[in-house]
Amino acid sequence: MTSWPEIDYFHANTGTARARIAELERVAQANWHDLYRSRQDGSLWRVDREDKCQERFIVRIPSLLNWESFDSAPMEKQLLLSTRGGESQEQCLVAGCSSNAIKGSAFCLEHTYERGIRK
Repeated sequence: MTSWPEIDYFHANTGTARARIAELERVAQANWHDLYRSRQDGSLWRVDREDKCQERFIVRIPSLLNWESFDSAPMEKQLLLSTRGGESQEQCLVAGCSSNAIKGSAFCLEHTYERGIRK
């Protein structure tokens, strides 16, 4: 089995996504998520269902308990920050915010994420 990151963007039409799904079996569906279990090691993975203009994620989750409401926002934010290459030297444009903007954005990580930007 390939070692996959704890969170990643999921684009169903890519070879990487097809390879990942081939290693998994779907065990449940709820809300806008599908739950998969690894055939190799039993790890659990939540995949966002396709939704217009939204980034999809595949996230390793710790347990079946409340899997459908697992808060992956902190992981999504770190992936966004990493994808953008970190913070810039510029200050966030939101009034009263003293955080640095992330690269490729006029806003800090929190305010970029708050605006629905995920990549």
